[in-house]
Amino acid sequence: MMGDACNCEGCEERIQPYVDRELTAEEVVLVEAHLAGCSYCRQCYEFEATLRRVVKRVLGEPMPPQLKAKLVALRTPLV
Repeated sequence: MMGDACNCEGCEERIQPYVDRELTAEEVVLVEAHLAGCSYCRQCYEFEATLRRVVKRVLGEPMPPQLKAKLVALRTPLV
């Protein structure tokens, strides 16, 4: 399993756990080495990291009352 971290498939499988800091120290070294040399996987990592930051920020902000009213108006009743 560790050997495949040096290719794109293995790295892609580890990007989310890498962002979540769930990898072993050895896996981190392999993923970071791959990211340093692979622009495709580096873009995937940057997307995941940015997505996590945006979601975290949005979840921490209260919904504006105007948006909440619009969403309530769009709600369709269950039949």
